[in-house]
Amino acid sequence: MLRTLLCWVIFLLTTVILGTVAIFLSLFDSSGNIPHLVARLWGKIQLRITGTPVRIQGLENMDPQESYILVSNHQSTFDIFALLGYLPVQFRWTAKAELFRTPFMGWAMSRIGYIPIERDSPKKAYRSMLRAAEVVRNGVSVIIFPEGTRSPDGNLQPFKKGVFLLALKSRAPILPITIQGTSKIMRKGDWRTSPGQVRIQIDPPIETAGTPALKEEELSQRVRSTLVKNLSPT
Repeated sequence: MLRTLLCWVIFLLTTVILGTVAIFLSLFDSSGNIPHLVARLWGKIQLRITGTPVRIQGLENMDPQESYILVSNHQSTFDIFALLGYLPVQFRWTAKAELFRTPFMGWAMSRIGYIPIERDSPKKAYRSMLRAAEVVRNGVSVIIFPEGTRSPDGNLQPFKKGVFLLALKSRAPILPITIQGTSKIMRKGDWRTSPGQVRIQIDPPIETAGTPALKEEELSQRVRSTLVKNLSPT
């Protein structure tokens, strides 16, 4: 309980302090690249305070000079901290629009260039995907959670329809990312934290250039199969 309280205190303090720093730096860096480095520090601090080591495998499958659609499963809020802290590339999030209205954190997300998704409006969500595709075409990776929300039990949920439209519109390769262990640190609906271990697996990229829109479901199943394979007990 004491560790959990300390984690929340550190989370609130670092969100205010580093969020303010990121907003300030964004005034001098319209690309959002430098503020994103501040966000990486923010993510690592949250993991460090919970006593959570992170092991990342498959970095050889990621070219720092390439832009990707990073597709990850979603087990916990701590997925965000782990991916921010340990993926060694510039990327932008797609996230539910409500988060952008959160003081400090949401303001910083907007300034860095993260992309809000209006889940209640298909038209607005579609426009957000087009905006994300433009970001990728401009050389910055974008990360998506195709499940749409955190898994309540750590198992992979069904993918939302239309999320792979982003890959087809940008014509960028998809990089499947499997994250494990975060659900044991903080489960969905629970405010308590526990120490844990996180493993991130990066699989080889899946090319999308030249893939017709009719193949979206096939593309979705291919990515899903990769994540399921990695999440299966060995």
